[in-house]
Amino acid sequence: MGLVPLAALLILHLPAEAASPPPVLKIPASPDRPIASESLLGADRSDVRQEDAQGDVTVYHGLPLLSVLEKSGVDTKTMPGQRKLATAVVVVTARDGYTVVFSAGELLMHRADPRVFLVAETAAGPLPENEGPVRLIVYGDRSRSSYALARIELKYLAENTPAKR
Repeated sequence: MGLVPLAALLILHLPAEAASPPPVLKIPASPDRPIASESLLGADRSDVRQEDAQGDVTVYHGLPLLSVLEKSGVDTKTMPGQRKLATAVVVVTARDGYTVVFSAGELLMHRADPRVFLVAETAAGPLPENEGPVRLIVYGDRSRSSYALARIELKYLAENTPAKR
């Protein structure tokens, strides 16, 4: 066997490049956890319609960012939880370093009509490698709609301690 066929055989047996890792969710006092694409595609998923500059519409499937935080244990419904969240922001960073920020209040204000979604596929199938495995879509704000997420981090900027009586 010559060198060229041997090299071709070796290339065929090399492992394929691994798909990009899922974004990591970081919540204070909780272990970091990856956000698997499948976790955004259950029965409670939303259809998210995104129109591009040419007027073409793509339908994505995913969940509101607030729902993902709640499913991960963030208390948004009790008074102590809301008091704590009043000073919180969510920092979303893409693999290329592009970073956007949301206040927790902004997400809570639109609970009934969400504007911020994590999506994992289109109606046609999985996201392309350069956009996935998870991307962010923000209705009405293309500059904060980010591709290829690497990290989503909840940060508390201050503490709201109860007043002493």
